[in-house]
Amino acid sequence: MWFLTIIFMINSELSSIFEDLADMEDIEENHWESIAYRKVAKSISMLTGDVLDLYHEKKLRNIEGVGSAIEKKIIEYIETGKISKYEILKEKYNIDFQSLRKIQGLGPKRIALLHLTLGIKNLDDLGAAIDSDRISKVPGFGTKSQEALKKAIEFYKSTGAGRIPLATCYDDIQKFFDKINSGGKFTELQIAGSARRMKDTVGDIDILSSSTIPEEAAKYFLGLEEIKHVIASGDTKISVILSLGLNCDLRIIDHKSFGAGLQYFTGSKEHNIRLRDIAISKGMKLNEYGLFKGEKVIASETEHGIYKELGLQWVPPELRENMGEVEAALENSLPELVDYDLIRGDFHTHTDATDGHSTFRQMVDAAIKLDYKFIAITEHSKSLKIAHGLDEKKFMARNREIEKFNEKKSSLRVLKGVELEILKDGSLDLSKGLLQEMDVVIGAIHQSVNDDIRNNTTRFVRAIESGLLTTIAHPTGRLLGTREPYHIDFDTVFQACKDNNVAVEINGFPTRSDLPYDLVKKAKSYKVNFTLGSDAHGTEQLKYLRFATAIARRGWLESKDVLNADLQFSKKFGK
Repeated sequence: MWFLTIIFMINSELSSIFEDLADMEDIEENHWESIAYRKVAKSISMLTGDVLDLYHEKKLRNIEGVGSAIEKKIIEYIETGKISKYEILKEKYNIDFQSLRKIQGLGPKRIALLHLTLGIKNLDDLGAAIDSDRISKVPGFGTKSQEALKKAIEFYKSTGAGRIPLATCYDDIQKFFDKINSGGKFTELQIAGSARRMKDTVGDIDILSSSTIPEEAAKYFLGLEEIKHVIASGDTKISVILSLGLNCDLRIIDHKSFGAGLQYFTGSKEHNIRLRDIAISKGMKLNEYGLFKGEKVIASETEHGIYKELGLQWVPPELRENMGEVEAALENSLPELVDYDLIRGDFHTHTDATDGHSTFRQMVDAAIKLDYKFIAITEHSKSLKIAHGLDEKKFMARNREIEKFNEKKSSLRVLKGVELEILKDGSLDLSKGLLQEMDVVIGAIHQSVNDDIRNNTTRFVRAIESGLLTTIAHPTGRLLGTREPYHIDFDTVFQACKDNNVAVEINGFPTRSDLPYDLVKKAKSYKVNFTLGSDAHGTEQLKYLRFATAIARRGWLESKDVLNADLQFSKKFGK
């Protein structure tokens, strides 16, 4: 059946289709249909299981926002590979909504206006219209908007095009890897490349393997249903496109060279160049087959052996970016990175009280299943109206609910929290009295941001100096591939955090991944503490805490740096 080929991509594909339908209904001025499609697009994108499983179980109606009409469309897509209404509207509006809506400053209404006035269908059309100065002539745009769009396209192409946030595809990559492994055809198998380094985004998947039956192993791999297209198939390298939407390279090498190959195909280009230079300085040669002195193999079977013979500590994959790790490894002074298993709770989550879609009880129960010691419920404050931020009265009622839960002496402690808007002048969105009642106050900037580095920095610093913040949320404000980081003097901000005992957040939500690892490393030099948060808006997004931890590791953090770790949490919160 057709659906057998799409098991790994059906959720994301359906979500994109319903998002497109919402945009097209906006153009048609069918407001309620647009709202319905956008709601179900969001619900499907947040599912932890496959829509296909719900189809087989006849439980599609369990998806929030799915009624009779939308259920029929999902079934039509699963059984035929298309949705009739979508096909009809796409003929009328042949627009690449998926790419255009990733450009900062373009929403559905503006995309529609550009299509109707200039015939713009895609990024190439948009770029050509900018180059010929036609955007500035469209009512509602002007010269400044045209320049902003040009800059946004450049940013998207340099950072986002062709890459996917790791957190959104990590589970699917792991499922695919496990399926390859389950065939029993490979003696060694390991994910390499940027996925092993836990980079924020991935452009492809590198898998390294060895096998005593390489031809049979290759045939098994090529027969997997998740493979959409074969690009090339050789004796040692097979390149395919997965239904997941990523390219995948499978390399089959001799087991005696597995360690050298794993090191070579994991490290960044810059990291590997540094190692090769060290090898040369010692009269040796390093490549993907091994470390050699003349014709003699010095090391090849394990990564540890390669690093040891070069006179280095073994470098954890997350650090292999040529950010000082080689020098530290030469001096035997690499940090003992915070372990994923030592992170025992989440400092940043939301419920359906604001812009989340899971209830307080659902979030708490999910945290208990994850064996967390704590979870902070950090609803938005009142000025962020788009997220239905709570006023003081609603926060007080919410705090009483949390206190009532904590009285039950559960294995989980729920922290009273708020993601607090830092207003334009640096003042805070809620009263001092209410904020002093909170366990966790996350200062955040979402609105009224400009390009003035002094104003933006002063705004953060004034809030930090209030003495009321626990941590600052997603400090750069970036959205991967669609929004540039805020213009901020982070040396000044980190010093203010140090002076006022305010932590810095690492936000693991896929499109944020904020702080970036290089700024984490810089912040660490100021001896600040860090909080890790999933920014989950539903139970299925609590898994994003792992990716905040990955950034912490890439930024050289140890347990003593992270308040989520057992010892640090106990010291800060007394339990």
